[in-house]
Amino acid sequence: MEMRIYVDFNTTATDSKERVYINTQVQPALVRDLHPGLVVTLYDEEMEVEAIVEFDEHDHVWLGQPNWSTRRDLPLSSGQATRRA
Repeated sequence: MEMRIYVDFNTTATDSKERVYINTQVQPALVRDLHPGLVVTLYDEEMEVEAIVEFDEHDHVWLGQPNWSTRRDLPLSSGQATRRA
């Protein structure tokens, strides 16, 4: 089963390796399923990308290392199109 995880792609700016922060405080059930090396799909309202899960021992946070060659733009829903107009 493919695991899809909602993320804020803006968090790549805070990591020198351009990894994306996986917020387990908002999604606590993820903690039991995450492990280093797991391949997941990270997504937001606009795109999705395959990533490999890593655990940062220093900061004690889960991160996803995106494979940007797998990026797929998602179609905008009618609600999103209205907000952007």
